[in-house]
Amino acid sequence: MLRTNLMHRIFLAAVLSIVSLSLSYGQQLRRDFLQEVSMGVNAGVNLTKVSFLHNMNDRLYELGNQSLRQGIRFGFVTRYIHQNHFGVQLELSYVQAGWTEKFHENSGVSMVNDIDMQDVELGRRLEYWDIPVLAHIYFGKRRLRFFVDMGPEIRVMSKYGEVKWNIPEGDERRNAFQAGDNRFEEDHHNVDYGLTGGGGFDLKIGKMVHVLVECRYSYGFGDLYNNNKADLYQRSNNQMLGVMGSVMVPVFKFKERKDNPEAEE
Repeated sequence: MLRTNLMHRIFLAAVLSIVSLSLSYGQQLRRDFLQEVSMGVNAGVNLTKVSFLHNMNDRLYELGNQSLRQGIRFGFVTRYIHQNHFGVQLELSYVQAGWTEKFHENSGVSMVNDIDMQDVELGRRLEYWDIPVLAHIYFGKRRLRFFVDMGPEIRVMSKYGEVKWNIPEGDERRNAFQAGDNRFEEDHHNVDYGLTGGGGFDLKIGKMVHVLVECRYSYGFGDLYNNNKADLYQRSNNQMLGVMGSVMVPVFKFKERKDNPEAEE
């Protein structure tokens, strides 16, 4: 409960920070800056996992070694540059997440409920609609800019995939593993929230087209499964590391003069 409250506070603080930065820049007296609204699409690859932590120490051995699961992402992006070196970016993306794990003796984990799980592999794919709201900070020349994006995000699950095993259905190892583990039931949380951030470069091609390449990391604050003291897991949160490319085009530009023209005199 304490962890959940802390995550809520961090998330709300990130939201308020983005809003306050936007408002503070918008209220400043500024020069004839050419503001810009751009739209485009993005696509990339994710490496994901779900961090599990048992409430019960005597069941820690039931977690295999996780490896990063590969997935894809693609979607739409809108960016509003309203101050030199600063803007706000909104995205809507389809994202594949989830986890994979393997049991083997080298990790010290191979027995679950007295059944040998040597070389058993399993995993589940999760699919989300991801909505980040990001502060976009950039620097550099007009043709080539480097940037940092950071801010809060909300993910809404669109598919809770089946568990994929490397052992046949009906195998006793499945039954041994699934006993009392709610990761293999249908009860789960459909909404996740967290923080995301990354950086990359923006290359302008011709007069209109911008090509962006970015590396981004996301940390989920919401848990996939219930995390009360009586539940099996105290933590089951998404983590994602991704690389993506975007193509964006300015849709309109405009200037906003100083609120008080006499300030220049």
